[in-house]
Amino acid sequence: MKLIALYLLLIIGYSQLLEKYQIIGNPKPSLVSILTELQTQIKSGGAQTTTIAFLDNLKSTIDEEQIRHDQLYTQQRNQCSLELELRKKDIKDAEQVGSRANEQLENCSTSNNKARSELDNNLESQKTTDSDIKILKGIRDEAARLFSNKRRDHLDALTSLQQVLLTLDGFTGGDCSLAELGKVAMAFIQTAVIAKNDQPLVDISEIFAQVATENGGYREVYEKLKQLIVNFEQTLQKNLQDYQEVEDLQIQEYDDRNIHLVEYFNNLKRTEQQLRDHITAMSMCINQQTAIVDTARGKKVRNLQMLDSVDRMCKDFLSEYEKASQVRKDQIDLINQVKQSVYDFYSQKPQAACPGGGSE
Repeated sequence: MKLIALYLLLIIGYSQLLEKYQIIGNPKPSLVSILTELQTQIKSGGAQTTTIAFLDNLKSTIDEEQIRHDQLYTQQRNQCSLELELRKKDIKDAEQVGSRANEQLENCSTSNNKARSELDNNLESQKTTDSDIKILKGIRDEAARLFSNKRRDHLDALTSLQQVLLTLDGFTGGDCSLAELGKVAMAFIQTAVIAKNDQPLVDISEIFAQVATENGGYREVYEKLKQLIVNFEQTLQKNLQDYQEVEDLQIQEYDDRNIHLVEYFNNLKRTEQQLRDHITAMSMCINQQTAIVDTARGKKVRNLQMLDSVDRMCKDFLSEYEKASQVRKDQIDLINQVKQSVYDFYSQKPQAACPGGGSE
């Protein structure tokens, strides 16, 4: 009966272990093999030490399995730590790269927008400056045309005056008729019309108004008319000189202003090209940094997923380790209970019992 109780203890304890825990690690000795071996040891009349040695050997096997699992879990834990640190580092690196890229992207976008605004202003300034250059040239061309007309008129007038003076000089001693003086005066007036100057008409009118009071020839009229023509010639020459000086001054002012506008326009064109080059560079920067941000974001997502996967795997390792360790602890407890039962069995066993016989 004691032997049966011993068997029942082993069966119940081992069955509870099988029901409570999955078999983890290396294959465990089957309950049948353990019972068979234990029964053989006891029925064969084996010594207590042999039975205890069998149980101790079984316990040692479980201890060795626990040691191997301890070593395995240590490796797993170390690998988990390394893998978790690696994933965390990769996530941090991705965040830092993404942050730097985002900052650079913002800078490039701001610079690109600023350059585009400056380019719009530059093109508007070019349009205005080009219009100013054309207007200035139009004004200069018109001034040059007017000067050319005045110069031509004055040169033509001076040529006509030379002919008028030759006519007057042809009168010997100033003796001439009123009709002849009238022809000269008319030619002079026509010359003044060419020069667009009506002052000689007034002066001639005053001279010929004196004819009615003259006694005898027209010597005084001749002299006054000649002097009037000479004075008018000098006036035309002086006007022509003044016109030329004004024209030269206007040309210089035009050249100075035009050089300034053209230089400013050329600077605008150079700045335009620089802005376009900068916009191209900033567009490339935006594309590059956007790609970096997207890549960093993808890397972070992947590593977060891997971190979660590794974390679950490492928790599974720990759960498996704790569960298997508890199973082995319970096995050891059961073996210790069986050992105590064996001790009790042998201490109460009749000394005269025959090996293999009795009322088991």
